[in-house]
Amino acid sequence: MIRSVKGDIWDFSKTHLIVVPVNIGWKGTDHRNVMGRGLALQAVIKYPRFSQWYGLECKKHGAATSVMLYPYAPLIAFPTKPLNESKPWMSWQSKSDLGLIERSSKELATMKLDKPVAMSAVGCGNGGLDMADVRPILDRHLSDERFTLILL
Repeated sequence: MIRSVKGDIWDFSKTHLIVVPVNIGWKGTDHRNVMGRGLALQAVIKYPRFSQWYGLECKKHGAATSVMLYPYAPLIAFPTKPLNESKPWMSWQSKSDLGLIERSSKELATMKLDKPVAMSAVGCGNGGLDMADVRPILDRHLSDERFTLILL
């Protein structure tokens, strides 16, 4: 079972990598990812280049965009909302997808990281999912000591 604690996820940013739940998509000529709410918006406010970096990665990899370590800050882009193939700029409006959270959890579990990882209840806020459905996925793949689930 993934270890869980109560707190503000940003309080962990000096010692942990922070998982940011994101959609797979991009918009405009600069291909920015739309990060308009929740933890993703907080990440873009703290690290303004994050949305353009991730949007360019989404444009390059499409629906296969994987979990990625942001090279300029202690962030991990963790896809929870799938690509809207016909309107990639609208992907943010989708509901989070349990299959994508499963895939992202597996990918995160295999990454070689130099810090522990703090994550929120991915997909459960603006993603519209229930923690009762998400928690078993996180428990199955992210139960080692590197991962901490931060609950409000």
